[in-house]
Amino acid sequence: MNIFNFRKKHGNSASKFLMNSHAGFFLKVLTGLSAVTAVSFILMLSNPAEAADHGRKATGHYSYTCKVIRVHDGDTLRCLDGKRKEHKIRLINIDAPEKTQQYGEDATSYLKSRILKKDITVQVSSKDKYRRELALIFVNGTNINKEMVATGNAWAFRKYLPEHDRKEYINLESGARAAKRGLWKYQNPVEPSEYRKAHRSSQNTGKSHGSRNHDRRKKSHR
Repeated sequence: MNIFNFRKKHGNSASKFLMNSHAGFFLKVLTGLSAVTAVSFILMLSNPAEAADHGRKATGHYSYTCKVIRVHDGDTLRCLDGKRKEHKIRLINIDAPEKTQQYGEDATSYLKSRILKKDITVQVSSKDKYRRELALIFVNGTNINKEMVATGNAWAFRKYLPEHDRKEYINLESGARAAKRGLWKYQNPVEPSEYRKAHRSSQNTGKSHGSRNHDRRKKSHR
């Protein structure tokens, strides 16, 4: 009897049996893995439905595979799918430092090292106002969104975290903070959303001053 017929015959009890019978195997696997590899393995198993695209409908709206052609920063990228269609993707649940911000270039470099010119699985939940696909991405089954937070290359994006993911992402961030990984090696890192807000404010102030100076010059020539 194959595994699918076994599950059909025995229902939910089949899943429990299979999990118990394989528990020793998983323990042996994890014991033999390095710390970094073990983290990736656990992230993959934490949501096996997200691990790879086998032609099934994603947990979000849709999924596909593509090759990464450009990494803009620590949470934004472009890729080409099998039909040569270009997609712009914003990683959901995380917020990486802006490139002009402290640790911004480092976060960008880290993401490049993980995904550039590689095939990724993309699970899209929606699109933002810039028409970017808001998505989870995976490389060989590893959730890169979670990895960026766990390695200190991004913040957990609390403002947009769905309730079912909130605790996990915040815990990943807390672990990175405690270990002073990535951006957390700095004493007072600024949250990217606050940095963007301050940057917009300074730009608006500059435009306002420029406009007033322009008006003064116009009056002086009258």
